Amino acid sequence: GSDVCSSDLIRGRVWKFGDSIETDAINPYYRYPTMAELKQHTMEVYRPEFPREVQAGDVMVAGRNFGCGSSRPGLVLREVGIAAIVAESVARLFLRNSIGRAIPIFVAPGVSGIVEDGETLEIDYSSGRVHNPASGKAVALRKYPPLIERIFECGGMPEFAYQRHQLEVARKNHG
Repeated sequence: GSDVCSSDLIRGRVWKFGDSIETDAINPYYRYPTMAELKQHTMEVYRPEFPREVQAGDVMVAGRNFGCGSSRPGLVLREVGIAAIVAESVARLFLRNSIGRAIPIFVAPGVSGIVEDGETLEIDYSSGRVHNPASGKAVALRKYPPLIERIFECGGMPEFAYQRHQLEVARKNHG
């Protein structure tokens, strides 16, 4: 499963973006239909250097309404190595899609004000805070309800549903 909601600290170099980052920029599928192509073009509308320079373990920080626009998942961000996304707010559909695929995404109002591009950010889900170790500044991150945490722990909706099904089968057989 995924360690999104475990006690593990996620720590990475920040790529900072503004408000209303659109799904068409995150996942320009209409122009690049394969994952290999997507990885070479994700986020280039906002930061042309991003696809070339992003590294495994990096963290995205964004303003309000992250992932707005059409219904496109952000799997490509995980594929290029993004360890987590922390935004002031996230578009509802993008948030649902991300939870469904266990993509580490967190809402932390005020996060844009505590970190600059290229700095390090620490995400401590268990204590409910996001922290800039260099400046000491921190903001609270919103915790998920237990059911959502469980989906992340399982590694996404398909895995969660499968585990629930297995429990039902076991219950029936040992009824």
